[in-house]
Amino acid sequence: MKRISLTPVELEVLETAMIEFGAVVSFDQLRSLLDEDVQYSRIRISKLVKQGWLKRIKKGVFVISDLSTRGKLSISPNAIVNVLVEEAYISFEMALQYYGLYDQLLTNINSVALKQYKATVIDGYTYTFTKTQQRFFYGWDVQRIDGQLVKIASLEKALIDLIQLHRGRYSTDLVLEKLDTFRDDIDQEKLIDFVLKANLTTQRILGFLLDCVGMKSDRIYSAVENRRSVSSISNSENNMYNHKWKIYYDQHFEKYIH
Repeated sequence: MKRISLTPVELEVLETAMIEFGAVVSFDQLRSLLDEDVQYSRIRISKLVKQGWLKRIKKGVFVISDLSTRGKLSISPNAIVNVLVEEAYISFEMALQYYGLYDQLLTNINSVALKQYKATVIDGYTYTFTKTQQRFFYGWDVQRIDGQLVKIASLEKALIDLIQLHRGRYSTDLVLEKLDTFRDDIDQEKLIDFVLKANLTTQRILGFLLDCVGMKSDRIYSAVENRRSVSSISNSENNMYNHKWKIYYDQHFEKYIH
């Protein structure tokens, strides 16, 4: 896209908006600065969107681009999540990255929400929302990121969400790695408290993983030892069976068992 310079009036409007409202602005806020009628304001704002100075993130809400490098968001991609969906919190790998436990490039910002929402792509980032039940919608803290209040899962809840909501060999292996490598960063009592609120399969998998890395699992075992059903981490032709946790696990995890 050919770079089109801002007029002095447009530059003043965007700079004033950043000062008064922050990087996330509404149509009405921009209109108040343009001091024009609705139709003219809509034309002016649409022009700024087409030129890349504004990024529309949902109807009537925009993010002001970095005025020095048009087209790039002026705030962290994480700051947009709760503008898109208020009742949601960032979790999974993105939450781990926020706490410094995941260093791979992420372009998918996956959050947990109480309803199903369509994925949204903004500035090269895909925002997806995994639906959960009200009783599992807990374990997040409110953080301020680039002037926006954002709900982010605690480290312990992000690990549990990876198992309960993204169960499979990859997520289980990832959680096992984090438990083993960053055990001193994990609040083990909080983790156990959260596990005891999770579903049965998640309790069994986390108990199994805690045993693998030599962390205490007694409280979890007391909660599940009398349950008769069996669970599995993933479907595999190489599944093994752990009698203590009544769980089938991929042979891949055999090397971790002490």
